[in-house]
Amino acid sequence: MIKETIAIILAAGKGTRMKSDKPKVIHEIFGKPLLEWVIKAVIGAGISRIFVVVGHQKERVKKVFKDFNIEWIDQYKQLGTGHAVKISGAYLGSFSGNIVVLPGDVPLIKDKTIKNLLKWHCKYKADCTILTAKLDDPHNYGRIYRDKEGRVTRIIEEVDATANDKKIDEVNSGIYCFSAKSLFGALNLVNSANKKKEYYLTDVIAILHTLGKRIETIYVSEVSEIFGVNTFKELIEVERCH
Repeated sequence: MIKETIAIILAAGKGTRMKSDKPKVIHEIFGKPLLEWVIKAVIGAGISRIFVVVGHQKERVKKVFKDFNIEWIDQYKQLGTGHAVKISGAYLGSFSGNIVVLPGDVPLIKDKTIKNLLKWHCKYKADCTILTAKLDDPHNYGRIYRDKEGRVTRIIEEVDATANDKKIDEVNSGIYCFSAKSLFGALNLVNSANKKKEYYLTDVIAILHTLGKRIETIYVSEVSEIFGVNTFKELIEVERCH
């Protein structure tokens, strides 16, 4: 039996590389904001309770989605993805089900992929299941680090990766399914000791591994589904892939 599931969509970033005053997640492909494509994929996967974390120009984003049934979470200081998810805990009360976390700038993600992620997570009673992909050019993506037995031990962000780490071709999509209890327990142990001085959600993976929790992965069927939009060039590329 699948436990109750909610979604947390991360949409608080400034999107400075877009070089636009417009919040990144309301830039459009085929006449719809990037965030709308993600929300509709989540709804299509059967998840009806959706939280969206907003920060930069949050009122402008909220206005665009005023007719959607969304619960908004304000991230007043952009201190990283880990911080964004951690503050969500205050809105969830005693929720103990599954939490799908995904970025708001991946408009090609399919509802079927989110369903498969959730099914896999529940099948193996995992504490965390990561949607991963193998890319010919993994540049700019966090790398999935596995031990000799093939178990995921951590995710290495590109900015913190060594030359050796960068040879890893399995990447993190930024899309996960977590057990709520395991997620927030691990988030309490995350620190900002990295080059960006941010609280990375990806650090949760190493913490869960250290705690002996079950970490699963599932490959995305089409790698274009995880393509994020950070620049106008990427916006055009994603539209071509649609």
